[in-house]
Amino acid sequence: MRPLVRRTTTASLVLALAIGGVLLPAVELPLPEAAAVPPEVGVVPVAGIDATARRDPTALGRAEGHAVPHAQDHADGPAAPGRLAALSGRAETLEFLVAGVTWDAGTAEEVTEVALRVREDRGWGGWQSVGVENIGSDGGAATDGRAGTEPFLSTGADAVQVRVRTLSGRAPSGLRVDVVDPGVAAADRSATRPPSSATAATGDEIRPALVPRSGWGADESLGSMWPEVSGRLDALYVHHTAGTNSYSRSQSAAIVRGIHAYHTKSRGWPDIGYQFLVDRYGTVFVGRREAATDNPIGAQAGGFNTGTIGVSAMGNFETTGPTASMLRSLERVLAWKAYRYHVPVTGSVSLPNGGSPDSNTRSSPGGVVRVPRILGHRTTHWTACPGERLQSRLPAIRRTVKAMKDAALDRYGTVRYPTGEIQPHAATANQYPIQWPARTRFSWDPEPGAVRYQVLERYAGYGSPMPNERYWRRIITVSGTSANLYAAEGLSVQYAIRAVDSAGRLGPVSHLVRTSRPVPFTAMARTTGTWARVSDGDYFRDRAWSTIHADSRLVVSGVERVTQVRVMVATAPGRGRVAVYVGSTRVGVINTDAPSDAQRVLTVRLPEAMSGRVTLRTLDEARVRVSGVAFVRW
Repeated sequence: MRPLVRRTTTASLVLALAIGGVLLPAVELPLPEAAAVPPEVGVVPVAGIDATARRDPTALGRAEGHAVPHAQDHADGPAAPGRLAALSGRAETLEFLVAGVTWDAGTAEEVTEVALRVREDRGWGGWQSVGVENIGSDGGAATDGRAGTEPFLSTGADAVQVRVRTLSGRAPSGLRVDVVDPGVAAADRSATRPPSSATAATGDEIRPALVPRSGWGADESLGSMWPEVSGRLDALYVHHTAGTNSYSRSQSAAIVRGIHAYHTKSRGWPDIGYQFLVDRYGTVFVGRREAATDNPIGAQAGGFNTGTIGVSAMGNFETTGPTASMLRSLERVLAWKAYRYHVPVTGSVSLPNGGSPDSNTRSSPGGVVRVPRILGHRTTHWTACPGERLQSRLPAIRRTVKAMKDAALDRYGTVRYPTGEIQPHAATANQYPIQWPARTRFSWDPEPGAVRYQVLERYAGYGSPMPNERYWRRIITVSGTSANLYAAEGLSVQYAIRAVDSAGRLGPVSHLVRTSRPVPFTAMARTTGTWARVSDGDYFRDRAWSTIHADSRLVVSGVERVTQVRVMVATAPGRGRVAVYVGSTRVGVINTDAPSDAQRVLTVRLPEAMSGRVTLRTLDEARVRVSGVAFVRW
């Protein structure tokens, strides 16, 4: 076993929770470059209920920390604990700072409690409840990783026991405990609060000191950049990590490193879920990659991740209050974000529940809740986080943050972007409102001060509602003033660009184009009449459906909010007409009879946005050939 970070003499534990997103200019801090430290991960399989462990009178004792309530009982008070599904023996492990319980994704079992207890220098501690953590799909983010809990942190342990309850009493498949030894790095002693380095008129004038990922020894080979970003900042979450408040200053960076390893290696996520963590000494750690220069969607409040950030206070604040140093840094982070993104600190905001599964939200997916702009995790979720002693401080925190923001406005003025709006070049008829080729080049005017440009997109299939302005996906960064962009068939896409200056600061998001791709050829179902598939290099995608009979129909089902139907057809003398229906409503007729042979795009404009099944129905005993169907959705 390799050496572990030096342990303190405490039996307490830390349970980490907090994730979010934030956008800020890149600043190089005067810290030594910390070499990445490969973590060591151990796995303890959990199979059923260990008979010896069950005879222990403390096996079913009360767990402190984050409860995982049963959804049926949310409105009626205390949550039902479910039935015992798994109880492990006390298993020896490698020495670890971080642990978590994971299981196969997609299980049908509803987990109602996950609890751990671990052995540290003074022996076995009590049960600590660990919240089930979900990365969230409300911003379009997706993962193929494992389901599991929040990371569970200790001050140094070498044995673990787990208890799991489910609604059915059956354990989820693949249940196991992952324990992480983050190793020892130079960052563990050098990751103290560095001096701030603000740049005028960017919002960084009141930015707190930050420890970057290199400062805590992040192993960048473990993951990748998170592509989804929030389009604006609406609210700021406050979290706590629960467990011990007795970790040493030198353990803080290793704890962050261990959470990173748990999220990437054990959960299969592309990166650490947290953006910022604040330890009891007031040190602020940058978590998720690009969080210091962009606004990646986090995993700190499933269902409400888009348009929010989460700042996690490292410690348990159910019965103990945060330190003065922690509070000052927490307030500085919140004030910086509020100033940088024009968040009205003392107001409230409506947040849509994006429907992230297994996130224990108090509201239903698709619902909208009205919450304070600065809020505790428990406001929108069934959890104790951020602890009673920190939750009760939120009114005072809001007042302090507002005063700090107002003082920044008085002294520095309103935050300005480092570059201006970008002027796009007009799209061609082959690019807009339908992007007929799969890949096409869009361009724009150069922006003074820009050294490169970041291209963003948001998209939806023709049967899904378009995402709103709270969400973007980064797709490419280019040094020139054009980008060759690909979109899959059937998508409606909005492209945008923003300038990046020499300091890595981002300009405003500028609209490039909104367009749609034709639906896949196979999506045009032949429901009535006789259709033959024909091939010719002149047709779109080199193929078409052909008929010579009236009342032959091609159908595309489940179209959402279409405003125009555009059909690519082969026109020629004597060709037939086609009626276009949305549902049972006839919205127009296209005529493929023309003086000469040609491939043409014929358009039917709808009186309003309509949804349903789109049908092309031939009206004549004459040839009709259809090679493409596309829907304009704006």
